[in-house]
Amino acid sequence: MIKISIIVPVWNVEKYLEKCLDSLVSQTLKEKEIIVINDGSPDNSEQIILKYQKRYPKIIKYIYKENGGQGSARNKGLDIAKGEFISFIDSDDWIEKDMLEKMYNKANEDNSDIVICDMVDHYLNETIYHDCTNFNSPYEKTPSASNKIFKYSLINKMRFLEDKLWYEDMNFTTKLLLTSPKISTISEGLYHCHAHEGSTMLNNNSLKNLDIITCVEDIKDYAIKNNYYDKEIFSFIIFHHILVTSINRVAKQKNKDKKNVIKELTKYCKNNIGEYKKYKYYKNIPINRKIIANLNYYGLSKISILLLNIKAKLK
Repeated sequence: MIKISIIVPVWNVEKYLEKCLDSLVSQTLKEKEIIVINDGSPDNSEQIILKYQKRYPKIIKYIYKENGGQGSARNKGLDIAKGEFISFIDSDDWIEKDMLEKMYNKANEDNSDIVICDMVDHYLNETIYHDCTNFNSPYEKTPSASNKIFKYSLINKMRFLEDKLWYEDMNFTTKLLLTSPKISTISEGLYHCHAHEGSTMLNNNSLKNLDIITCVEDIKDYAIKNNYYDKEIFSFIIFHHILVTSINRVAKQKNKDKKNVIKELTKYCKNNIGEYKKYKYYKNIPINRKIIANLNYYGLSKISILLLNIKAKLK
């Protein structure tokens, strides 16, 4: 029996791929399959994958496809996965050697649908630990699919949005959360993220951040269609992922598009978030996050970034 299928989309990561694959083949969990999808990578990633497949033919499955983005590559892996649980690992990241065994055991111990661990971001000059397992509501957690394992029966026929969209992780995990799955956590930094300039969230492409509107609208349509829609939950999703996170991300960028992108994101928030201060979730948000959100709501993202930079320097 395959306990976990590990799905690894690959595109232009030849500098990081070996470290990723080394961490996967050395997992203490033996009953696994590693599905590596080459998403039309233009570099030498294919040669690296083939080298590892030759060395580990029983556990590594290799698929080549034309470039279609991370969502389409993950979907290709889901179509052939045979594991009881699914793990999505980014090909420029790596994991602790016992991560999957710990998460699988936790899932069985608690009869869980999803297990989440903490993450560690590795920048050029610093390392940041992310507490992803201490949250009041599951919608507060990181939207990344990579620091989680999902029961395949929970995913079923659900798939990632394609068309090279950003924020497809947030879309996918949020839809699964709407089904009220049983979630377990492991408060250890088992997942390591290589935060380099080429990574999506450090990219300087402001316009691509507008993809989050497409992803959120798709979540809304899904929720309405399946009778999961709740105004407060939808408001929180916009508050957390757009009003605070996405607007701040764009505000830090340096390009000609960011002003108009921030304007579009702010407009979407005002049209869809409702009177967010009346909702229960707002009462539980830390005061500093409330200040940032309110500044962004009224078009003062420059001030919110200034405050965040001052806070960072004081650490």
